Amino acid sequence: MAESSLESEPPLTPDRPLTSDSPGDLRLDEWLSDAVQCHQSRLLAYARGILRDRSSSQDAVQETFLQLCHKARQIVATPEPPTLAEFGQRLTPWLFKVCRTRVIDMQRKRTPQAFTSLPTRSDRGDDDVSAGVTVVDTSPTPDDVASMDEEQRRVADSIGTLTPRQREVLQLRIQSGLSYREIAEVTGLTPTNVGFHLHQAVNSLRQTLAGV
Repeated sequence: MAESSLESEPPLTPDRPLTSDSPGDLRLDEWLSDAVQCHQSRLLAYARGILRDRSSSQDAVQETFLQLCHKARQIVATPEPPTLAEFGQRLTPWLFKVCRTRVIDMQRKRTPQAFTSLPTRSDRGDDDVSAGVTVVDTSPTPDDVASMDEEQRRVADSIGTLTPRQREVLQLRIQSGLSYREIAEVTGLTPTNVGFHLHQAVNSLRQTLAGV
């Protein structure tokens, strides 16, 4: 009877796993597999939105999940907090933060002319802890443009006029679906500054699309 009840339990998501010593808990390899399935598409979209290169984006995401494997194994092997369940509750921002760090490292190895620097704290007057980080132009690639209709091209062109910080915050919020708190954890901004950059981005897009 016990085995039957365990088999009938709904599958767990990486964000809400059981603790590693709970009956019926997913094995570590299953937990990691679920994490990849749940998050890889959003991470790939995020990395490609910055790097504008499919192969490099795949490398960045692969290395992100390799770090996740290492981190999860450390947690399971250590009797002290956090448990795998506690870590799973903040898995999304952790993954995006690791991916962002890897993307930044890859950018720094590219030709300097391809970069647009993010604003420093003195430039923006905010708590940006990633001063001096560079973000490649996120305007659409030729292949992207070819598959767009006229309205989509207008939106893509408008997004290309945003500052690097505005584009990143907009992507994390709209495309990746992160909360203000999660975006703050990923980028090093405060939640208030996340809201500021998002508000500025939306207003700028409205004005550009309206032809103001």
